[in-house]
Amino acid sequence: MTLDDLRYHAQCATGFNSTVKGVPMSEKNLELCKTFVSDIHECPRQDVRVMFRGPRTSTAYATLRKDASHFDVYYRPRYR
Repeated sequence: MTLDDLRYHAQCATGFNSTVKGVPMSEKNLELCKTFVSDIHECPRQDVRVMFRGPRTSTAYATLRKDASHFDVYYRPRYR
């Protein structure tokens, strides 16, 4: 994923709670987005949350990582 792709997905998140939205699923993209969000918000990586998106094949309540086609990344500070 290039910087322009990352910028595009950050712009797609405008108006939503997520910082980055609709990123295609891969381990490389996941690590890149987690680092990007923690750098933007100047927070530790433990405050970065990921929601996987795609079909819900094995449970009715959430999309599992193995079934995901894309993901969104959120910044949610933990209570300390």
